Amino acid sequence: MHLSIDPARQVTPSACDHCGSEHLRICGFINSERGAFAIYYASLYDHDGVHEAYVDVVMDDVWNDSPLDPSPNRTTFGCRVGPVEGAPAPACSLVQAAQFHEGNPFYGDRLDRDKALPHPWLPLFWGTMDHLLEHEPDIHAHVYCVNAAPRES
Repeated sequence: MHLSIDPARQVTPSACDHCGSEHLRICGFINSERGAFAIYYASLYDHDGVHEAYVDVVMDDVWNDSPLDPSPNRTTFGCRVGPVEGAPAPACSLVQAAQFHEGNPFYGDRLDRDKALPHPWLPLFWGTMDHLLEHEPDIHAHVYCVNAAPRES
């Protein structure tokens, strides 16, 4: 499957709910050769020099004209990307998806780690995360601590 990130992504500075420091929130569509594939939400944090990203990927087997209209199979995976003790590079760890959106039908089945591990779409999720880490400029720059790509105002 060939994935591409829609260039019309939204990048918004926001304040951390815990410490008040500024972080970026990114929302965008991911397309496959068949059209709409997923929506991603990423929050990029820097707490005391620790660069980490929390990413939710909303997947559906049918994308209607309105992404707000989920099919019964709408599923959201969540992960943290950042340093892990004993690992030489940042790593991805499954976490509760859409943690602050309980009850919002847009996210469908919000998976936690235990529900995500046996899910049949888990390989698609990891492939999507690989694509985001390699091709989404702000996520890549933040996680791997390189200069961020220039953004248009």
